[in-house]
Amino acid sequence: MDEQTSKNIPQSRVKKNSYRFKFVSALIAALIIIGFYFYLQKGISTFSGNQEESTTTSGESELTNPAASHSENSEQINKDIRSGQETQLGERLTSSNISENDSIIADKQMSALTTGMDVSSLIEQRLSSGGNHLRLTDEINSFYTHLDQQSYIQDLALTEPSQVYFSKLLQKVAGNPPVVHGETDDLFTLLQNTAHFFRILGKDNIDILKRVLEQEKNSFEHVLKNFYGLTYQPDSLKEKYKISMTPATLTDYAAFFLNTMGGRLYLYRLDPTSRMVVTYYAIITIDRANNEGRGGHGIDIRPSISSLTEELENGGGNLQLKDEYLDVLYDLQEKYNVNVKGF
Repeated sequence: MDEQTSKNIPQSRVKKNSYRFKFVSALIAALIIIGFYFYLQKGISTFSGNQEESTTTSGESELTNPAASHSENSEQINKDIRSGQETQLGERLTSSNISENDSIIADKQMSALTTGMDVSSLIEQRLSSGGNHLRLTDEINSFYTHLDQQSYIQDLALTEPSQVYFSKLLQKVAGNPPVVHGETDDLFTLLQNTAHFFRILGKDNIDILKRVLEQEKNSFEHVLKNFYGLTYQPDSLKEKYKISMTPATLTDYAAFFLNTMGGRLYLYRLDPTSRMVVTYYAIITIDRANNEGRGGHGIDIRPSISSLTEELENGGGNLQLKDEYLDVLYDLQEKYNVNVKGF
């Protein structure tokens, strides 16, 4: 053999031994990994089985997963409310694993159950001030008396007391509801809706209303709330102020502001405070129509609930009744399953 051949022979044997050793090592490592994997899987499966068995035997008050407990408790509370199972709800309220937030919601809904009312009835009661129409009319009359004493009203030289004058304007509005369907079918209808209040009331009356709104910002929300409360007592509204405001008319105007081009243009001409308040009453009016089985012109109010709630939470600092609006909107979120970020 020459020198080159003698060198190649031991090198090839070393390579063969090296390959064999590496192969055996890799095989052993693979077997160990596979065995360890199956051992872990078996352990996890056993642990999950024990957890499930423990949960089943210990009952809902001993759930070991707080997140699951919160979700299941909330879902069951809503189910209990809908089915009227007061006993089941009462038992869940005493569970030590219900979160503080769940307890607040459940207490609120339990109160509705025990008085025979659902969430919609609670909203209606709050909006109508418990049906106390005498208090509502007293406050409205006080506002009109206040107006008659203001110099800017006296400068207008109205031919009749403000109560009579503004009641007539409201009746004109009530007697001429806007177009809420087929607004864009022709240009004439669209233009009519865009100038709806101008056509009905005229420029002079609109200027007077604007001036009152500017001067009476501190009273605007309360007066509107009182008038809306009286719509639950239509006989009192007609007797005291000669205004016939039917539920259908209210729904038409709510649909006008929420779902027509002309109504939206009017909204965005208003200052932010007035716009939010008008939007709020439009939302609850459509909800009211839904509650009473009249339908709200097929309008989906979830986007409006979501956007107004977010707007009030991030602003609305000038609103005197902001907290009250938000309370109602939160109720409506639960009712319509609305997420503030979407729906």
